[in-house]
Amino acid sequence: MTPVSNARASSDTRHRIQVANSAPRSIKLIGLGRGGAAVIDGLDRALLHRVDVVAVGEGLDPARLENAEMIFMVACPGDDVSAAQGIKAWARAAHVATTGILLDDGGLHAELPLLRAASDMLIVAADPDYVTDMLVQLGA
Repeated sequence: MTPVSNARASSDTRHRIQVANSAPRSIKLIGLGRGGAAVIDGLDRALLHRVDVVAVGEGLDPARLENAEMIFMVACPGDDVSAAQGIKAWARAAHVATTGILLDDGGLHAELPLLRAASDMLIVAADPDYVTDMLVQLGA
């Protein structure tokens, strides 16, 4: 395979449309446990235009997930992530992708395998600002 020259690559991109490649999505951001709820409470909501923030206490009303096109679940070490399995079951039936985000300090935590099992994709991040940055990049 012959590599494409810089000039050719530049000319090939001049016909691209300079707008987002998809319509805005309905995103549900769920804080699991006390730590996850604290993280989502501390986010800059002014940047998250299309995100419905949901904190999970003892349980989650499935009606809060209606119309979701993407679900993100945030947890911290020590959080009760048992609600994640119910969220995953609802999401699977509704054909909605779930992403688990564990804000981790570098240690191994019991939440990791539980959140992994309840997520289509699992992200481990050290900084809560990552959550906002990721959602903004997704067009939230």
